[in-house]
Amino acid sequence: MRLSNISTYQNDFLGSQAGGGGGYRARSYSETRDGGGPKLKRSMSGAFSKPMPSNTIDSHGLNPGLGNAGNPSYPTFTAGPTLNARMANHSRFTPGDWSASNVDHYNSADASRNESERVRSEAVRLIREREDKTVTTQRDADRRIGERLGDEIHWRSELQNELEQNINFTHQLENTRKNLEKALGETEGPMRVNSECIHHREGRKEIDLVGDGVENSLMREVDKIKECQARMAQTLEQVNYQLGHNKECRHQLERDLANKDHGINIDNTVHNLKNTSRAINLHGGIEKIDPNVSIPESWMDFSHRNIQASQAARSATQRLMSEVDGLITHVANEMWSHWNNTNMSFQQRVTETNDTHNKLQSHLSKTMQELYDQEKHIEALKKALRDKGPPLKVAQTRLEARTHRPDVELCRDPPHHRLVDEVNQLQESIDLLNRKLNEAEMAHQDLLRNKARLEHDLKIKSNSLFIDREKCLSMRKSFPVVSLATKL
Repeated sequence: MRLSNISTYQNDFLGSQAGGGGGYRARSYSETRDGGGPKLKRSMSGAFSKPMPSNTIDSHGLNPGLGNAGNPSYPTFTAGPTLNARMANHSRFTPGDWSASNVDHYNSADASRNESERVRSEAVRLIREREDKTVTTQRDADRRIGERLGDEIHWRSELQNELEQNINFTHQLENTRKNLEKALGETEGPMRVNSECIHHREGRKEIDLVGDGVENSLMREVDKIKECQARMAQTLEQVNYQLGHNKECRHQLERDLANKDHGINIDNTVHNLKNTSRAINLHGGIEKIDPNVSIPESWMDFSHRNIQASQAARSATQRLMSEVDGLITHVANEMWSHWNNTNMSFQQRVTETNDTHNKLQSHLSKTMQELYDQEKHIEALKKALRDKGPPLKVAQTRLEARTHRPDVELCRDPPHHRLVDEVNQLQESIDLLNRKLNEAEMAHQDLLRNKARLEHDLKIKSNSLFIDREKCLSMRKSFPVVSLATKL
């Protein structure tokens, strides 16, 4: 504390005289504090006393401060030295006034000192109280900042752990998406094989171009492949949406984590500030500004909601990955089942066609043998017919020769009857042989027609066997889906 101005008695009395007072004035002082605090003003009643006579001497040789001699309004007298001495003696203070003035000065000094001591005592007590309060408040602020740092570090750790798990699950979901896209792309292999089989089977001819079990199996396989492709495409859309949602949650976590790092750096710097730090400065009125946008509850709730949103996204991601794995396995089993069913239908059809082909081949062989036998039989019939010509000629020649017998010799004797019977018998034999030859030739023609029909049907069956066994089944020996085959 510094006393900036203490008035003197002489100034006080001069001020009173200048103000037209009676020479009495209350003593006063003012004080200010070096700490930049409010300026304190105190007025203190002091002793009232008459002004001390000045050291100047007037034209009469007297001090104008004695009595009214110095007052210009006081009437002046021109008298001799005796009169002047009396008047001067009349204007002096009495000893009692002098003693009272001294006592008043003593009392005023004592009161001033007592007040000063009281002010100093209060100032010392105030300094100690304010110092203790300042230290306590600063320690409490340090403690609270430290607790805040602990909360921020805790939530930062929670956010960091959740962010790492979010990134891990997102990477797993991306791998799952790649597997799903690969599986979806590989379904084109069975579809292509199926389409080629249908195309090849259109090359069957005539009676073999039939809507058999193989064709029905191929149609069911196409429907199943398209159904599986639609389900995988729909699931792929869900995976893409979930990846977008995961990235959004990741962005929120990274943003919250960056804010936490920034806040931790600031609070850590603030927590390390001391009264002797160089970075401290006065910022007038900063305590009146409230730039805060949240309270501890909403602050924690914000990070908690970000973590909960990420956890929900991770749960959905895990559930979706399980669904994708299950879908790929289910699709693999369904397509494999229809693939095997179609192959079994092919094998059954090939077996049936092969059996038919073998039977036709057997019938063709028998027909060929029968044709050979029939041709030999026809030759035998023709030979038999040729063999009947000479006997017929002989019998007819005999009859004709016997007709030239004369007169009564032209007798219908037993030889004549026998020759007639022989001719008739030979004619009957020739007629029978001709009818049988015609039958044999007709049978031979029918055998030739059946032979041609069998050979034609054998070509059709061979073509069908080549298509089903060589073209179709050769492509369907292995399941053309690698990623799906691993799920079987």
